Formats: sequence, C-alpha cells, structure tokens
Amino acid sequence: MMMKTTSRSATCGALTALSLLVPLRSALASGFALRETDAMSVGSAYIGGVSRANDAATVVLNPAGMSFLDHSEIENNLFYADPNARFRGQNFMGPGVTTSGVQGNRGITDAATGAAYGVWKINSRWAVGYGFYTPYGQRANYPQNWVGRYQSLVTSITDYELSVMASYRVTKRLSIGAGPRLGYLAGRFTQAVNLGPINTIFGDTTADLTANAFAFGYDVGAIYKVDDATQIGVNYQSRMSYNMSSRTKFSPPPALAAISSINNLLIAESGHGSLQVTLPDSVSFGITRVLSPRWTLMLEGQWTHWSLIQSLNNISDHGGANTTVPVGWRNTWFGGISATYKVSNAILLRGGVSYDESPATLANRNTRTPDTNRFDLGFGVDYRPFDRVTVTLGYAHIFGTNPHIDNSASNMSGRIVGVYNDYANVVVIGTHLRF
Repeated sequence: MMMKTTSRSATCGALTALSLLVPLRSALASGFALRETDAMSVGSAYIGGVSRANDAATVVLNPAGMSFLDHSEIENNLFYADPNARFRGQNFMGPGVTTSGVQGNRGITDAATGAAYGVWKINSRWAVGYGFYTPYGQRANYPQNWVGRYQSLVTSITDYELSVMASYRVTKRLSIGAGPRLGYLAGRFTQAVNLGPINTIFGDTTADLTANAFAFGYDVGAIYKVDDATQIGVNYQSRMSYNMSSRTKFSPPPALAAISSINNLLIAESGHGSLQVTLPDSVSFGITRVLSPRWTLMLEGQWTHWSLIQSLNNISDHGGANTTVPVGWRNTWFGGISATYKVSNAILLRGGVSYDESPATLANRNTRTPDTNRFDLGFGVDYRPFDRVTVTLGYAHIFGTNPHIDNSASNMSGRIVGVYNDYANVVVIGTHLRF
C-alpha cells in the first residue's frame, strides 16, 4: 500500500511537470516564438518587415503592403537553425543530495523549416495573398542520463499557420490589409519520473505527453506613405486560443512493468485529457526611409502580450490527476535598426541589429524555457540574375546572456540550479519570382 501511495505521488508530480505545454524555449526569439519568416528579415536582424512592403512575405509581416507591390509574386524560403543551450549545474533532490548524470549536454537541437508566400495583384488597388510558415517551434532533446531528466527530456513543438489576406489601397499614400489565420499546434514532451528508490533498483520510468489542436486568429495592418521616401507601418496580430487534446503515457522498464500493482497504477494514470493554450497577440510598428538612391534605413518595434500565459490547467478525462502550473510570464518588447545598400541593379546588401526581451525571469525560468534576453545581428544579400527573379541569402547570429536557472518544476522533480550558455546561428535562402 505504501508503494502505491509513493508511486501515485510521483506520478502526479510527473504530470504536473509535463503540463508545461506552452512555455517552451526557442533559441531564435523570445519565449518560444520564431522570427524566421523570410530571408530578407533574417539578414536584417528581423527589422523592417512591418513597413518595407517590397516582397511577398508582407502577407504575414503586414498585409497592407501587398497593394503597394508592383507585381504579383511567389516567394519560398528555406531556413536552417543551429541553436545551443548548454547546461552547467546540478539537480538537488534534498540537502546535499544531487541527481546523478551528465550536465554538459547541448539540449536544443538543430532544425530546418520553410516558409512560402504568394501575392496576386488584382488591380492597382486590390491584392490578395497567402502565407504558410511556422511562427512558434522548438526541438529539444536532453540525453536520458542528464541531471535534469526529472525536469524534462524531449520537448518538441510546432505551430503551423496558414494566412489568407487581402489588401486595399485606399489612397495613393494609404493602404490597409487584413485576413484570417488558421493554426495547427502540435507537441510532444517527455521526462523521467521520480519514483524514489524504485528508480535505483529498476531504472527510470518515462512519461510521454502529446497534444494537438487547431485554432483561428486574424491580422490587420496599415501602411502610410508620408512622402515618396518615407513609409510608416503598423500591424496587429491577434491571439490564438487552442483547446488541445492531450494524451499521457507512462513507460516503465520491463522489470518494473512486471510488478502488477505499479504497472496498473501507471496504466490508470495514462490516458487522455485537455489543455487550453493561448498564444499571444502582438503589435508591430516601424518606419522605412529611403536616404539616397543607394541607402535605405528601417526602424521597428514590437510589443508581445506574453502575460496572457500566467498558468496552465491540464484536465484529465479519465479520473487522473488534474494539475495547475504557474507560469507568470511578462509582456515583452523587441526593437532594432537595419539598413540596405544598393551596390548595383543586380546586388543589394543588408544588415541589422536588434534586441529581444524575454518573458521569463530567474523566478520562473525552467529547463523547458531557459529563455533569456538576446541581441540579434544579421547580414544578407540579394542577387537579381534576371529582371523578375531574385535570390536572397541571409545569416543571423543570436547572442544570449547566459541565463541562470533555479527552479523546481514539482516536488518530485527536484530543484535544478545552474546556468545555460545560449546562442544560435540561422542561415536562409529565399527565392522571389515576380510575374
């Protein structure tokens, strides 16, 4: 009977930690957002998209820009991200007691993704377009024997979004745009379960949670040309609420599974549930200024409503443990400056620098979100081999600020204390075909 009580307590603790579905860390933007919309943005340190209105990616950056394009356009982008979040520290299970295992692992893994956009110019006033990209995502994979395995092992999340937008040129200088977004959010999260002395005898049991859902949102934006050299843009991207269906499964080692009382308990705790997740809304604003026939300057800022994520509630539909997990994220600001230099009609260079504030602090940072404030530095080049074909290359380096962590995801997970060494590299190639 005592064995069953201890096991149930540990199981509930594992469920509590696994309920951290949304607070996932991406090495590429604050929180778990991805700013990799297109090659021009990467090369500009993610600055200028809300006001530049010169390529099809404006569908998701600011749909008002579509009616300012001179031609219809199809754009495709392929990204490769090389993030790093190497942990140094210990997981304390009690005074003077630490979890055995490795600590110098990399954690966050490489990933490739893509984005596609299309804009059709109906006439001089109207344009419509589509965008398909991944605005949120992460791939983390800690080794089975790392010291924080009772906090997390695998974290995998992807949010695919399809945007269908329309733009109308109200006057020669003012354009507006809006449209719906359809999102599909899917994730998988695993960790080892702390069953006390049972782990020493039999090895670790693994808890595995998967979840997915669809949701709808919208974008609305405007661009105003102050004069022939200056345009100002603002864009609002709505929040998206996902009512996620989840499934939890516990996988004990074979020798432990042979003990029916424990195996039956793990089977009883396994099953389906639900979790409501709201991804934040944001407001972006910026200005693009043509300084000369060769130089163009862009400024941009963004406010993101991360404080929507204060807690998460995982509800079991089979009599298992219901859990509430505090998150406590704060709203954030992002901003920076970028510039382009036209070398010739065929070659254009760009660069930029930006600062991205993290919604997490030391008080709520955990192994699934070792997030930190960061600086972004980007460089890129456009090459136009033919009049209506452009190839864009972009590179960005993300400088983290080596965040400290001091967190306990649950009573049974221990208290992890240490520091992460954060940085990332992103490379991208984009192609633009105007017709």
